[in-house]
Amino acid sequence: MSDTKTRRVAVVGIDGCGKSSVLARLRELAPPTTTFESFTCPDFHDTRNAPLATLSRQLKAMSDGADTIGNLQLKALALYLQMTLYGPVERFFTDTYRPAVLVCERHPLIETLVYGPFYLLLAGIDGNGAAALDELGAVLHRTDPGALDAITAWHAAEMRRLGEKFELWELLGEVADVVGADTADSVAALGARYRTTLPDAVLWLDVPPAQAAARCALRSNGAVMEAHETPEFLDTLRGGYLRTRDLLTAAFPELRFHTIDTSDGVDLDESVSTCVTEGRLFDE
Repeated sequence: MSDTKTRRVAVVGIDGCGKSSVLARLRELAPPTTTFESFTCPDFHDTRNAPLATLSRQLKAMSDGADTIGNLQLKALALYLQMTLYGPVERFFTDTYRPAVLVCERHPLIETLVYGPFYLLLAGIDGNGAAALDELGAVLHRTDPGALDAITAWHAAEMRRLGEKFELWELLGEVADVVGADTADSVAALGARYRTTLPDAVLWLDVPPAQAAARCALRSNGAVMEAHETPEFLDTLRGGYLRTRDLLTAAFPELRFHTIDTSDGVDLDESVSTCVTEGRLFDE
């Protein structure tokens, strides 16, 4: 499914499933004879040498700012905008390093379908988008006075590229329309927005939501838990991965969507070994 010789593999799953730990172990184990690269989505700035790092940080600040003012619509919009960086970052790694394998923690096409019901729900809530952006801009101005201008400029560039004319606060409704379409049509439309295609393989790290929530609580080190890290919300998200797996494998039979158990009691190296085998990560 890739248009390059690079095999692209996505590692996905709910918070607390072990994505970061598995990816770190894969980097350690990659043999010197295999050109192996990886990056993180949607916080691309967490990956060494990734392009668009400043804009990625500003979009993360937008997401955090939406939390500060308690606006879930802007939170969802920030996630979408973060995902629009995916294609340029992916192309940078495939063109620059020419890896045999490129692994990404999360994938925009997978995640947007998983979060699809939330986009549909939030897009149906009435609100003053312009006023909310002004409030968000005031929050961002405290630490980065140019952040909202940079985000708005990126949005304007994306609208020119796509030949569309949506205001920034109107994007949520447009995304909701896309994710509400037929699976194949939705993937095609989102692929144009994210400048990517489905990966060659998906490694879904599956864990009971209660265990994942406990892991999230442990790593928070006593801080207030985020809303999306509760057992109830994680259970809903896990259901989203199940639904997305079934939709994608029905619409795209060639896609390999592997389920890998990372629950308590499963050794990390065992999970990593399964990832290597199922994803054919170190094949020559």
